Amino acid sequence: MRLTGDPEGVTALKALVEEHREYLKFLITEAQSNTDHVAPFKGGDGAHWELKLHLDSGDLEVRRPPS
Repeated sequence: MRLTGDPEGVTALKALVEEHREYLKFLITEAQSNTDHVAPFKGGDGAHWELKLHLDSGDLEVRRPPS
């Protein structure tokens, strides 16, 4: 499993995980259970992000949600 995507989003996710270790597990579970395999989250600065689970590789991609 690799963490890829928007560098700002990856940094925001890592900052959240440092504060709340279980949050990454929650997001992964949320992405696994959603039909589109995406879990939305907010960064510490209030920016909106999505965590996309790629089932074929198991990689996690952080991206901005579509407008």
